[in-house]
Amino acid sequence: MFRLWIFFLFPFYIFSQTEIDIKNFDCNCADSIAMHFPKKKYKSVSEVANMLTQDLKTEHEKFRTIFRWITDNIEYNKTAQNVADADKVVRKNKAVCQGFSNLLKEMCNVINIPCESITGFTKTEIADINRPLKKTDHAWNCVKLYDKWYLVDVTWATSKFNVITHKFMKEFDEYYYLTPPEKFILDHYPKEKKYQFLAKPIKKSVFVKAPVYYTDYFHMQLNNVSPSKGAFKWKLEKPIRIEVESLTPLKDAAVLINADKFITPVELKQDTASGKYYFDYTFLFSGKIDFTVYFNGVCMVEYLINVK
Repeated sequence: MFRLWIFFLFPFYIFSQTEIDIKNFDCNCADSIAMHFPKKKYKSVSEVANMLTQDLKTEHEKFRTIFRWITDNIEYNKTAQNVADADKVVRKNKAVCQGFSNLLKEMCNVINIPCESITGFTKTEIADINRPLKKTDHAWNCVKLYDKWYLVDVTWATSKFNVITHKFMKEFDEYYYLTPPEKFILDHYPKEKKYQFLAKPIKKSVFVKAPVYYTDYFHMQLNNVSPSKGAFKWKLEKPIRIEVESLTPLKDAAVLINADKFITPVELKQDTASGKYYFDYTFLFSGKIDFTVYFNGVCMVEYLINVK
């Protein structure tokens, strides 16, 4: 498909508010190198990694350049299911998630930046709510910069899946670069809990029972949506309240019921005391309802509600 403890095999870091802010550094130089790197056939990971970073001095610039080169040059392609070897990914210029993850790890290893490949589970659609987590379906990475570990997903930073055309579109997504672990866990659950990078790792049951969060939920910096469970029972004709915190102004809200053709506008309000935005909605018919919430015209979060 297209987050540990302070002890273990290597000294993982628990994120804190006092860490170096490298996510917001000026990326122009690193990105320019990656974007203008000669487009030609390369034979190996070491050839590309060394050439990309030869004029850079800092860890974060080197890593950023490698990350952006991958997102710009490697295509997510389902026909590359067996292209997992990093050198082969470089030669073929295409891969699926495991190939992307392996490539990022090996390029980092070439320039002595610690990087690990992580396998686990993702949540991308309504069917993933309450889904048993048995076979892993995705791979991503953690990288160590200045003795601190960060989470990245170079695959999801590379392409977006268009739900209308059912095709992957090449479009860089900054959100999945050095993503805060408390956000990353909302749609990525690692097979090994230590890779959650959380002081208190969450259980599988918490992950699978949560709603489906779409990427724009993160882009718009929404937080603490309520209800916090993704699947639950509700009474017919009893108003349900959807509440959310937002760092950016919300102008309107709407809902999509099941596979209706159009979204239905609802009255969005803001609590003057807490600043939270909310709306109430009353179901007019019973059954298992796929309930998708929109803010500012964009799909944000999805629930599965059994209305009786």
